Formats: sequence, C-alpha cells, structure tokens
Amino acid sequence: MASVNAGGIKLYYESIGEGTPFILHGHNLIWYMPFQVPYFSQFYRVIVFDRRGTGRSDVPPGPWTAADLARDVRNLMDALAIDKAIVGGISLGGVVSSQFGLDYPDRARALIVGHTIPRLWPLGAQWIQDQIAIAEQDEQVVVRQPRSYDWEEEGPPTIAEGFEETQVGRYVATLNNNLGNKQAIIKMISVLADWDQRPRYPELQRLEVPALVIVGGNEPQKTIEYAYEWHLQYKHSDFVILPNTHHNAGIENPVGWNKAVHGFLQRSGL
Repeated sequence: MASVNAGGIKLYYESIGEGTPFILHGHNLIWYMPFQVPYFSQFYRVIVFDRRGTGRSDVPPGPWTAADLARDVRNLMDALAIDKAIVGGISLGGVVSSQFGLDYPDRARALIVGHTIPRLWPLGAQWIQDQIAIAEQDEQVVVRQPRSYDWEEEGPPTIAEGFEETQVGRYVATLNNNLGNKQAIIKMISVLADWDQRPRYPELQRLEVPALVIVGGNEPQKTIEYAYEWHLQYKHSDFVILPNTHHNAGIENPVGWNKAVHGFLQRSGL
C-alpha cells in the first residue's frame, strides 16, 4: 500500500494491473479487494483507495460534501499523473462518481453509479438522521436500508440475511473494513443529508460521458425508482437491476456485479 498527497490530504491507495485506469471507490479500499480487484485488474489498471476518514487516510475537518469527495478523486488522479479514468463506486461511491462526472467531465472515461439515489425521499431523509443518531451511540450504522413507505416496519437489510454465516461471509468478516472513528462516520453520513442532484439534471442531459446506473432488486423500492429516474437524465446511460441482490452487491453477488459492469464498459469501447 502506498500513499500520496492529494490536494493536502494523505490518501492510501493500491494500484493493480495495466491499461485504462479504473478507479473504484466508496469507503475503505478493502471492500473491493476480494472480488473486484482480482477480476478487473485482468483488463484495466485498477486503483482503489481509502476515502478520507477511512482506513489509513487523513480525516480532514468537516463538514464534507459530495463535491469535496469528488475533488479527492481528481486530486488522487493528479498525484498519480492520470489524465482520464473510469470512475465508479457503490453507495456513497456511486454518489461521488456522478458528482465527479459533472464536476470534471473531461477527466472521466465512464461512470459507474452503483446502489444509490440522486435525491432523498422523506423516509430516506429520516433514515439519514437515524443513522447519525446510531453513530453517536457508537453502534454499527447502515445495517438496514431506509423504508420506502410508511406501512413498512423496516427497510431491507444491506446484505442478505444469513450471509455472515456463509463461507464467504465468514471470510469477509476477517477483513478490516474500517469506516473511521465516530466523528468520521458522522461526517460521511452527513454528506447525504442535503443530497439532491436534480438541480444538475440539465447538465447530465448534456454529459457525453457514458454511465451505468446499477441497483439490486432487493434494495428499497424507492432506491430502484429513483435510480431509474437518474438513469433517464444521463445522455448516455445503461440501467441494470441485479436480481435477488441487496445494497452490498459487490460482495453478495460479485459475479453478477462484475459481469454487468464489465459488459457496460465493453459496450462503451473500454
């Protein structure tokens, strides 16, 4: 593992493979190491890094915004002398990938916008505040996803129930997926508190960068609906729903996720 000064923030990263740079990001780089890095490094130069506040990277003062995190990606590219890259991620990584495409369109070859939404609905906004309260109590956050409707008792789990008891689940549990200290986690969740990309939909409609919007079929209904709305705003976009898959699709269904993403990249000439 190496580190670079990315615009005044030390970021730890790994670079594996050769070819077109493919930056996968979101939280701790460990999340992509078991299943995405070995596969995609056969075809691309895969770069994963510890987002600010996670792993060994710096924890700058907050609050943070999606624009700040997109700038971190650009600064990482500058530090590594990368002109253009495929930029993609799951969850917060998907939010930041879309932000990156709008803020730095000349630096993106393609975007992977995974398992997230362009805006919150009322129950989603309440879920954000609930997660902040959970973090304040030093408890595990994002165990379940937000409810879509008032009549639901709870939202779907982030990963299939019982996954942790599978052989793969037991292996994943041995990995240190460090989301940082309490304050870093709160800053991370708070990035989404006012998230709404609708004001920039006209820019998406002019964006020449190809994008893949991908969700799991077992994610909240509103996540699926809003992700589809997002897909319709991109000038060049594919939309994929992975059946029987939850929010943590890259680990729960890595074969399906990798196949969908690689197929999109191949169709885009990458």
